[in-house]
Amino acid sequence: MSASIDSRSLSSSALLTAVPGLLGFIPERSFILLAFGDDPRVVRTAMRHDLVLDESGEMVPALKSVFGDLAEVCVRNQIRAVVAVVADDRHPAGDERYRRICAIADRRFAEIGGIAAGFVVPEFADGARWQRIWDPRPPTAGPMSTPPIARSAAPRGRLGNPHTSPTAVHQAVATGRRVLARRSDMVAMLAPLDHCAGDSCDAGRCEVDSASDAGLLRGVVEHVISTMPSPTGEVEGPRELDCATVTMLGTALTRLPVRDAVLALAVTDLRHAAEMLWRELTRRLTGSQRASAATLLAHLHYINGEGGYAGVALDCALAADAGWSLAVLLDSALRGGMPPRMLRAMLDDSYRIAHSLGVPMPAPTPELEAG
Repeated sequence: MSASIDSRSLSSSALLTAVPGLLGFIPERSFILLAFGDDPRVVRTAMRHDLVLDESGEMVPALKSVFGDLAEVCVRNQIRAVVAVVADDRHPAGDERYRRICAIADRRFAEIGGIAAGFVVPEFADGARWQRIWDPRPPTAGPMSTPPIARSAAPRGRLGNPHTSPTAVHQAVATGRRVLARRSDMVAMLAPLDHCAGDSCDAGRCEVDSASDAGLLRGVVEHVISTMPSPTGEVEGPRELDCATVTMLGTALTRLPVRDAVLALAVTDLRHAAEMLWRELTRRLTGSQRASAATLLAHLHYINGEGGYAGVALDCALAADAGWSLAVLLDSALRGGMPPRMLRAMLDDSYRIAHSLGVPMPAPTPELEAG
């Protein structure tokens, strides 16, 4: 998933330079699809999958089914055309093996007119060369005319700086998040830390099982508020969490009424503060508690259209507890291409639960509620 980007005045170089901004990170050895809806000039979403090659450099057979799954997602979401981008440095850009990958994808996407155009980019770096390896079908071959970018005459070019592209800048302003160097940087952001920041951690002796759901929910919201920016606009991040606090918050996030209530924070003015706390707790907790914190983080990213971050958080959640039901549900939805707006229906229940527990929750921020 991604923010839309208007391609009507973009060259192939500008569009390809925008790909990391759409994904939120620099993709490596990936197969990427830029999908267009009814307006052939606007990229509606970007999808990425690892490009796994065998010893001879050919695409592994399992990717054929992945292409089929992605094609079903596109049909279900009324995508009208797709442009393929192969990000790979293992062969020369014009290698016939890359053309075969596009040919296989073209057949899988036949229902929407095939692949409108295909490009190879060895790396997403300032000045990197790209090459078009798959020519667009005639406009009459598909259900819509191809995107203008697919009809560009230039077969080769160079990328701009993906970290300073208009798309990357827009995303940074909108979310406060820069384009990360690679997906592994996202994973590193969730690397485990010690249970708490104190010198005398004794998590096993901190018991909060007798606390009420209302008390736990109130405690979680208070800690989210504590990470809000200061009057000067500075964001210090989560305050140091001692052993008892981490234990309390971990217990709270595995109480389903509490967890379901705080889902609503993802579309409020507390959204960035909640993100920081969910990430901190993901790193400090283990087992089902880590899974719950990571799932809240994934939900927050998902509902705000940040699919790359959501996917990493869900991988973390499912690694911590493969049976954590909300993580399983969100993972299936993300892989199935369900748009973020479909998650909005869950928020009514979140507010209802918070109200039943007597804990006021901030109203949705208008621009987030409408997103």
